Amino acid sequence: MRPMPTDPSPAPRSRRGLLLAVTGLAGLALGLTSIVPPRSDRAVVAVSRLGHGVRLLDEGLSLSFLPLERRIVLPRVAGAAVLESAIDLPLPGGGVAPVAVTLRLEGSGPLPLDAAEVRRSGWDAAAGAWLAPRLGLGEDATAGLVTASPLWAEIFGHGAPSAPDLAPRLTPALAPLRLRAVELNSRTTEEAVRAAARQELLRLAPRRGRLVVLGLDALDWSLVDELAARGAMPNLARVMARGAHAALDVPAPLISPVVWTTIATGVPPETHGVLDFLEPDPAGGPPRPISSRARKATALWEMAAAAGRSSAVIGWWATFPAVSPLGGVVFSDRLTEQLLGLEKDVPGLADPPEAAARARKLAVRAADVTPDMLASLVRVSPQELVQARERQGGWDEPVGGLAKLWAATLTVERLTASELERGTDVVLAYLEGTDMVGHLFGPFRPPAMPGTDPTVAARFGGVADRYHLAVDAWIGRVAAALGESDSLVIVSDHGFTWGNDRPRVAAGTHTATAELWHRPQGVFIAAGPAVRRNAVRQRLGILDVAPAILAVAGLPVGAEMPGRVPAWLQAERAPALPSPIRWAALSPVRPPTGMELPPEAREEELAKLRALGYLAGGAPVPTSVAAPLGGSTARPVASPAPQLSPAVPVRRVDRAEARRLTNLGPSRASAGDRRAAEESYRQAIAADPGYAAAHYNLALVLRSSERIAEADTAFWRAVELGVRERELAVVRLALDYQQRGDPAKAREVFAEGRRRFPDSAPIWLNSGVYLGEQGDLAEARTCLERAVALAPANPAAHTNLAAACLALGDREGARRALAEAVRLRPDDAELKRQLQAVQGP
Repeated sequence: MRPMPTDPSPAPRSRRGLLLAVTGLAGLALGLTSIVPPRSDRAVVAVSRLGHGVRLLDEGLSLSFLPLERRIVLPRVAGAAVLESAIDLPLPGGGVAPVAVTLRLEGSGPLPLDAAEVRRSGWDAAAGAWLAPRLGLGEDATAGLVTASPLWAEIFGHGAPSAPDLAPRLTPALAPLRLRAVELNSRTTEEAVRAAARQELLRLAPRRGRLVVLGLDALDWSLVDELAARGAMPNLARVMARGAHAALDVPAPLISPVVWTTIATGVPPETHGVLDFLEPDPAGGPPRPISSRARKATALWEMAAAAGRSSAVIGWWATFPAVSPLGGVVFSDRLTEQLLGLEKDVPGLADPPEAAARARKLAVRAADVTPDMLASLVRVSPQELVQARERQGGWDEPVGGLAKLWAATLTVERLTASELERGTDVVLAYLEGTDMVGHLFGPFRPPAMPGTDPTVAARFGGVADRYHLAVDAWIGRVAAALGESDSLVIVSDHGFTWGNDRPRVAAGTHTATAELWHRPQGVFIAAGPAVRRNAVRQRLGILDVAPAILAVAGLPVGAEMPGRVPAWLQAERAPALPSPIRWAALSPVRPPTGMELPPEAREEELAKLRALGYLAGGAPVPTSVAAPLGGSTARPVASPAPQLSPAVPVRRVDRAEARRLTNLGPSRASAGDRRAAEESYRQAIAADPGYAAAHYNLALVLRSSERIAEADTAFWRAVELGVRERELAVVRLALDYQQRGDPAKAREVFAEGRRRFPDSAPIWLNSGVYLGEQGDLAEARTCLERAVALAPANPAAHTNLAAACLALGDREGARRALAEAVRLRPDDAELKRQLQAVQGP
C-alpha cells in the first residue's frame, strides 16, 4: 500500500501562495487596464499595435487590451466623437489650401483607417490621407473654401457660398458608425486669401493697355487755356481733343501733400492720415517733412500692383521711405530733392534696390545743370551758376532755384521714360515744377507785379511760359510712347494765380504765403479707349479723381472711396467695370521699416522747414515750447523758452500739431460733420492757443451752425492773432451780417474794423460803399475820402466817392473824383461816359 502523502513544507507553500497572489494581481491589473470607463467629454479610438484594425470604442464601458492596442483620445461633444484632420486641397492655377475637416461620429465600431498607416505616419496624417480622396473636392470646390473666408467677403463685398454636402460621400465608408455632420474650415492664411483674390481680380479686370498719370502741381486752367489758344501747348491740346477734361474742385486746405494723397487714395485726409507738410518726430525732435509713415490708406500704385499690373510711382508726396508693392517700383518724393542738395546716397529713396540703382544713374543734380541745359528757359552764364552754388542759395534765388527746379524736372522725366521703356503697366509721375516755376517767376510774368525789379522782371518774365512749353513737350513724348490701347491722365492738385488775381504777398516757393497763390480749382484731363470724347469742360470733385483713374484703367472702384466715376467720363462701348472692392483689405499699407537719414540729410530737411516758414531763425526749434496757460499770442521761436517759476503751470505749445488738426477740419466740414470739424479746431487751439488759423476756422464752422456769438468771439481772437488777410476777413464778416438781414451788426463790424485798422484802405472803402447803400451818405463820403487818401491809385475808391458826392448834390466833387478815376484807367469807356454825364453839355 502506498504511503500517505505528507504535507509540503512551509517554504514551498509560501512560494506557491506568492505566485498565486502575483498572478491574481497581474490578472486584475490586466483586466483593469483593458477596461475603458465611460466619459461624456471624450471618445477613445483603439489602434492595433500589430494588425490593421482601428475602432471607435463605445461611449459606455468598453474593453481595449492595452498591450495590443494604442489608444487615441478624441473630444466628444453632445454624444458625438469629434474627429479633426488637416489636409491640403489643390487650388486653381496651382498652390494648395490648408483645410480642417471635422467629422462628428456616433456609435462604435471599426474606422476605415489602416492601423499600420497610423503607426507609420501618425494619426493626423493617416486620417488626412484617407479623407482627402474621399471628399471628392475639385479645384473649384477648394477655391470655394477660400472664398468662404471673412477676408474674401471683406474684399469683394459678397457672402460666402454654401459649403458642399459631403455627408453622402462619407456615410457608406464609415458604417456602421453614424455620421452626424461633416464640416470644412479653411485654414488659409490671410496672405493666401489675398493671393487668390488677386487672381480673381485679374480674371475680373484683365489687363487692357497701359496707363500713365502725370501729376502736374498747380497746373492752372487759365494759363493752360491761354497758352493752348496761342498754340504754345499743342500736345496737351491734342490730349484734350481726344478725351475729356474737367475743372477739379479742390477744398481747403490747398496743401500739396494733403491733396495729392487724397488723389492717390480716393479717401479724405482724416482717413489717409496725411494732414500737412510736416509730421511729428517720434523721437521728440523738431517736426519733419511728411513721410510714408503718415499714409494709412492704399494708394493707386499699390492697387494696380494688387490687380496684377506692374506699377511705378515717381516723386509722389509722402512716399519716403520707399516701400514698393509686389510687382511695383517706388521712386520717393525725396529722390529729386535729396539729389538736388546732397551727394550722399540715402537708403529708402527708392525701392526695390534695383530701382534705387537705376535712379542713381538717371537722376540729375543741380550741380550737373549747365547753361546750355537752361538755354530754353533763360540765358545764364557759367559764372552765375557757380556763384549760385557757392552761395548755396535757396529756392527763392532765381538762378539757383531754377537750376534745382530744372534738375528735378529732368530727373522725373528720365525716370518716367525709363519705366515706359520697360513696359510698366501703370506709371504715376509727379512733377512739382509747374508749381515752383510760378512761385519763383510768377511775379515777373508780364505784366510784372508792382514792386518787382524791372531788370529782373525783364530777364525772367518769360520763364514761366517757357517752362510750361517744356512740360508740354514732355507730355508729347509720353503720349508718343503710348499705343492705341493705352490711356493718359493729367491732373493737378490746385490752380495758380497767373493774372490780375495774383496776391500782393511774397511768392517764394516755400514761404508761409505760398498757399495764397493757389486757386481752388485744378485740372483733370483723360484720354484713352475707355474715355468718352467730350469737348465741353466738366466739373469733378477731388474725391472723384481716384475712382475716375481706376475706371480709365479698367479697375474696380474702392468700396471705401466716397467718390464716384463721373457719368461723362466712360465711353459708351467701354467694358463694364467690375463691382467695387475694398482695396484696403486686398492690399493693406505696409509700414516702412525704421530708417534715419544721415546728419547732413537731416540738416537739409531742417533747412527746408525753415524755408517753408514752419521753423524760425537759423537753428531748429523744438516741436513744443512753453507758453502761459492763459494763452499766448507769441509763436514758437528759435530761442529757448523762458525759464518760468515752478509754481506757474505751463501748457505745451505745438504749432505743427495745431496745423495738422486745423487742416483736418475742412475735410470734416465738407463731409457734413460740423461737430467733428469744430472738435478739430478746438484741439488745434489746445495744441497752440496762438495759432490764428484755428480760431478763424472755428469761427467759420460756428457761424455755419448759427452759433453767432461764439463765432464772433473766435473771429476777433483770430484777428488779434494776425490771421491772414484779416482786413478782408473783417469786410467779409460785415457783409455776412448784411446778407443775414442784420444791418446794425454789419455797421458795428465795419466800425470795429476801422478802429482796429485805421490805415486799411479796403475796410474804409467797403465801409463807405455799405453806408452809402444804407443811405448814410455823409458818413459814406467820409469813409470814401479816407479810402482815397490811403489808396490814391485805386480807381474804385474814386468812383465810389464820386457816387457819394453826386448823391449829396456835390457835382463838382463827383467830377473831380471821376476825372481821377479816368486818369487811372484811361481805357475804361464806362468811366468816361459817367464823367461826361457829370460834366454836362
